[in-house]
Amino acid sequence: MIQLKTPRLFIQPLTKTQQELYLANNGSLEKELGLNYTPKKINEDLEDSLKNFFLPLITKHPQHHLFYTLWAMVLKEEQTLVGDLCFKGPPDDDGKVEIGYGTYDGFQKQGLMTEAVAGLVHWCQQQSRIKTLTAETEASNEASEKVLIRNHFTLDCQTRDNSWWIRKVSE
Repeated sequence: MIQLKTPRLFIQPLTKTQQELYLANNGSLEKELGLNYTPKKINEDLEDSLKNFFLPLITKHPQHHLFYTLWAMVLKEEQTLVGDLCFKGPPDDDGKVEIGYGTYDGFQKQGLMTEAVAGLVHWCQQQSRIKTLTAETEASNEASEKVLIRNHFTLDCQTRDNSWWIRKVSE
C-alpha cells in the first residue's frame, strides 16, 4: 500500500472498493480505514466524476489505478479525512498529468492542501513517467491559486473564468 507522509498528513490512494465507500458518504470509508468519522459534503462535480469516469476506468485499466482514484488526506493528529487529491488520468506521452484537489469544510485555510500537494509533487518526482504537472483553477479561487504558487507552479494560460498552471517535476 502506498502512503505518502507529510508533517501533518498521511495521503493514500483509495482502492476501487474504498472509492465506492467514499461515495456512500456514511462513515463506512472511515470505518474501513480505521479513522474517526467527520461528515463531509461531496461536491457534485466530484461525485459525477467518480461515478462516470474514475470507477469505470479503474475497472477497465487497473494498471493505471493510481491515476483514476482519489488520494485521501488524513490529518494525523485527529485521525480524520480532511480532503482529497486526484490525477485526471495517467501521464500522456510527454509525461504530463493534471491534478485536482479539495479540502473539506472545517479544514480550510490551515495550509493542509499546500502540504498535501507538496507531498504529491514529491511522489511524482520519483515516478519516471511523470515529467510535468498541470492544474486548472477557477479565476476567482485565490486559495487554490495560492496552493499552486506555494508549490512552484507557474501560470501557463488564463481566460476570464479559468487559469491553467504548470510545474516541471523532472526532465
